[in-house]
Formats: sequence, C-alpha cells, structure tokens
Amino acid sequence: MTELTLHHAPLSRSSRTLWLLEEIGCDYELVTLAMPKTLDAALHPSPPPSLCDGTAQMHETGAMTEWLCETRAPQLWRAPGTTARIGWLDWLHFAETLVQHVARRSETGASGRLADALGLLEDWLAGSDWLLSEFSGADCQVGYSLWVAAQVTPLGPYPALAAYLDRCVTRPAARTALGGAELRLG
Repeated sequence: MTELTLHHAPLSRSSRTLWLLEEIGCDYELVTLAMPKTLDAALHPSPPPSLCDGTAQMHETGAMTEWLCETRAPQLWRAPGTTARIGWLDWLHFAETLVQHVARRSETGASGRLADALGLLEDWLAGSDWLLSEFSGADCQVGYSLWVAAQVTPLGPYPALAAYLDRCVTRPAARTALGGAELRLG
C-alpha cells in the first residue's frame, strides 16, 4: 500500500497535484471523484479533492505542491534560504490568484483584473521557457491555472503565454493529469 492517496476530481485544481505526482514518478493511489459538468464546478468540486500522506490530509493544492516537492522532489522546488525561493513561492501562489480571477470573471471589473494577471505573466515569460530557470512545481500550479484561463479568454494577445501553455500541456505528466482534455482557446 502506498503512503500517498490523491482524491481527484477530473479537470479540477487537483489536476495540479496529479500532474506533479506524475512528474515526480512516485507511487500513489488515485481515487477519482465525479467529473465536473462545468468549468465553475471544476473550480469548486464537491466533495473537495484531497491528498493524504499516511494519516496527514490536505486540501489546498499549493500546500500539496510544497509538501510533495519538499518531501519527494527537491529538484522541482527551491529550498528555503536559496535566492530562487522567493520567486518559487510567489509563482506557486500566483496560480491561485489567476484561477480566482477566472472564477470571478462575471463580476464587475474582474475581466480587467484577469487581463492584468495575464499581462504580468506574459511579460515574465517573454524571455523564459519556464517560470524559473527550469521546470518546477510552480509550473504545474500556474500551467493548470493558465489552462483554465484559456478556456474562457483568448490567448491570442499573449503569444508568450500561448507558447508556455503549449509547453506545459505537451508534457506527458500534464496530458495524464488533464486526461487528454483538448485545449479550447477562449
């Protein structure tokens, strides 16, 4: 019996954790929850996904990424005290900000906030293949959030984001996590 169990709702934010588990290549048990019927249901599935490591359980994908990278994949994180740690943490948590802008897209002013977040990410990725010097757990977090954003907003004005998303979704681990879902641009 494996120590890790991921309770996963397909296409939900737990896809980030499934992607990371596949990147790491460690043993885990996958318990698949009901398939969400809409994008909004994927962002807020019920019951919520979770990751169990032995008797410990967590529900936040950012925490899952930090834990998995810390305990099983030091090559995919940036350790405390290193100069790259701040960037790793910043992008790791930016992923949730981005997906929240998507979830709130119908609220007044939300489309501008989503465009601002996409513009920030576009500027950052204009000169880099990955968020940091090489692929990391933060890319699993942000790559999923960008995949979600691309379902509701065109990425045409963001060529660096479109290229980054293509690099993300063509990774075998990402294809597994997204269940081969086709990218539907805006």
